[in-house]
Amino acid sequence: MWSQFREWIRSKRNKPFSFLVNCIGMTLAFTAIIILYTYVHAELNHDENVKNRANIVRVKTADWGITPGAYGGWLAGSFPEIKEYCRMMMMGIALYIPPQQGVEELYTEEPVVLGDSCYPRFFSLQILQGEPNGIATTDQVMVSEKMARKLFGDANPIGKQLVMGGQFHCTVSAVFKDIVNPALRKPEILVNLHYVDKNWQEGYSDSWRSANWETFLELLPGTDREALLGKFRKLYTRKMESFGYEPENIKENLPYLQLQDYKELYFTPAVDFSTHGNRSNINILILIAILVLIVSIINYVNMATARLADKTRVIGVKRTLGANRGMLIGSIVMDSVFTCFLAMFGAWIVALLVFPSLSQWLGYGFNLEIDIWNGMILLAGIPLLCGVLSGLYPAFYLTRMNRLDSLNSQRNESIALQRVKGSLMILQFAVSMGLIISTLLIFKQVNFMKQRNPGYNPKNVVMVNGHGESVLMKKFPEFRELLLQNPAIVNATAAKSRIYDINERGSYLKIPGLDENMGGHIIWVDEYFMDVMELQLVEGEAYREGGNNKGRFLMNQQMAKEIASKSPDHTYLTEQQTGVVKDFNFKSMHQKITPLCFGYLNDFQGMADVYIRIVPEKRQEALAYIEKCYKELYPQTFYQYSFMENDYTQLYGDEDLFARRLLIFTGLSIVIACLGLLAFVVFFIEQKTKSIGVRKVMGATEMQMLVLLNKDFIKRLLIAFILICPIVYYVIQIWLDNFAYKTELSWWIFALAFVIMVVIALLCVSALTWRAATANPVNALKSE
Repeated sequence: MWSQFREWIRSKRNKPFSFLVNCIGMTLAFTAIIILYTYVHAELNHDENVKNRANIVRVKTADWGITPGAYGGWLAGSFPEIKEYCRMMMMGIALYIPPQQGVEELYTEEPVVLGDSCYPRFFSLQILQGEPNGIATTDQVMVSEKMARKLFGDANPIGKQLVMGGQFHCTVSAVFKDIVNPALRKPEILVNLHYVDKNWQEGYSDSWRSANWETFLELLPGTDREALLGKFRKLYTRKMESFGYEPENIKENLPYLQLQDYKELYFTPAVDFSTHGNRSNINILILIAILVLIVSIINYVNMATARLADKTRVIGVKRTLGANRGMLIGSIVMDSVFTCFLAMFGAWIVALLVFPSLSQWLGYGFNLEIDIWNGMILLAGIPLLCGVLSGLYPAFYLTRMNRLDSLNSQRNESIALQRVKGSLMILQFAVSMGLIISTLLIFKQVNFMKQRNPGYNPKNVVMVNGHGESVLMKKFPEFRELLLQNPAIVNATAAKSRIYDINERGSYLKIPGLDENMGGHIIWVDEYFMDVMELQLVEGEAYREGGNNKGRFLMNQQMAKEIASKSPDHTYLTEQQTGVVKDFNFKSMHQKITPLCFGYLNDFQGMADVYIRIVPEKRQEALAYIEKCYKELYPQTFYQYSFMENDYTQLYGDEDLFARRLLIFTGLSIVIACLGLLAFVVFFIEQKTKSIGVRKVMGATEMQMLVLLNKDFIKRLLIAFILICPIVYYVIQIWLDNFAYKTELSWWIFALAFVIMVVIALLCVSALTWRAATANPVNALKSE
């Protein structure tokens, strides 16, 4: 082993160029593997902090991970198999930190998780300070380490006071450890869910009517979940019958009732308050990482079989000295293994250096940490495997010839070897070109979703955050009247949900001819909402300014179709259901438009945000005036605004991150392929030196020589393009199936990728081929 290692060092010292090409290519590939491995391992091992996750399920209806608040206690009281239940929801709430000992005054808004008092125990929060049951009452709040530092600095947070929603005073009762790895949710601030009973309406958390809660059940070990689900559906049937629903309609809904395994939730998108991963994106990134690794292995094989005469002479000498074929194969394979281990060492150093800055751009919320067993697989297994794969073909090819042929210094490459190397180069080009096409198409889809008309106009709309405060809405009419005094303000409205991400559900609309309600999404708005959002009324009557709008509802076209299909008279408008609004996308472009109901925001009670349409040419004037009016009316409330257009584009943050990650791998693949191409051209020109000299002497022009030297590379690029296009088309079609609205797979994207690859390849080789084409032929023939 030691003698082989010394021989490896000596050989690399004698041929540094090919060694550097191989080592740099492998280092880049291994760096990508390390970073991707860390990401994939963290994603697949999400929610490790939840100790009893094997026995936890979530109640789900259709695509809804949220249910009425009454479900938890109702189910736990009905089935002894349920050990405990926990409900939760999440919302942004304004926080005011009053001046205290060691703490400065602070206004901010943060996402707050509202949960049952058992939440810390149910989801295994690690308490660092304070009471384990830190949200037993509504005046207690628990914070994470990170949030404690943000709100209170270096002061001890326990016992500190904060004001939520402008009026509710709370005391910090506990600090829990930050959740770093991927998880369904990473609470920063945790309060008792009965906060909403005080701030919204009494009994809201136990209501049957509004579906706003994720309901989790901890089952006793060994519980038959299918049997429990069957009993749950029977209980649900009896409950819905008591509410007056028709048996046929209840039966239609039964298959949608599910008990979801907690471990499956992360990769199962639903309407909920959770963070979700994308398994298909992970699989695509793994596939791409493997392809990048293949490109680097191809580089090694091509470099290992270059300068054939030098290599076969060394093998011939070893055979003369008594080495058998097995020993020679082992020596060549060990050579590649040593190179791969050196590349892995370099890759680990590069990964440690670039990961902190790269992780922010790629959206990684965790550290580059690998446990000992995974570290052994990654740092030892991968270079060993790649070393063996890289060395096997060169080893078998170079050792198959007899001793005399091995000692022949004039031996040239066989036609078979040339074809193999040409095929490998085509594969390299195909992988790189496929990644370029995929990256361009994914960026095109992301841009398509951002630019597509959602059915309302988010441009030039300022959203003033309500922070979950009822105080803001009580003075809204006065606030609106003050705003409209400035010509820079076009109109203002209030809504309880954000139009681009409506999650609340309810059953408020009647089906004409039946004593039954129709369920769906609902948004609570005032009479100015349609004007500000530029929504279109297609039938009936909208809310009227100054009219009696209380108890009236509007619906979108999808809701009208659903109601008409179930109504004996095929009608949908009544005295209370007065208008139909043209369909618009109230979720991301992943989802089709579903039934939506508009309810009147009665007397401006409860929590809502304010939306203000401004004159675009007077943006700065409008912003200054809005802030002035806000602080005049709400001096004790934190002012925060955003532009709806920016908030809308943030719906596609996951796709942006995926495109960035793909861009990194695409860039690495191109760099590695170009390194191999550059080295290949160097060896190719060395082999063609005499041929170039003869052609120049015979009168060939420099341009003819340039075409001669470059045409093979262009030909291989064209073959690679023809081979990869149908594969990429198929894969991207599968990825686009995740979206209800998708871009076209335009032909020019494929053509552009080909042009990009041709330009990159020519930039890599043209300088060398031009120098060879313009060289003095006398020097080329002198060596003969």
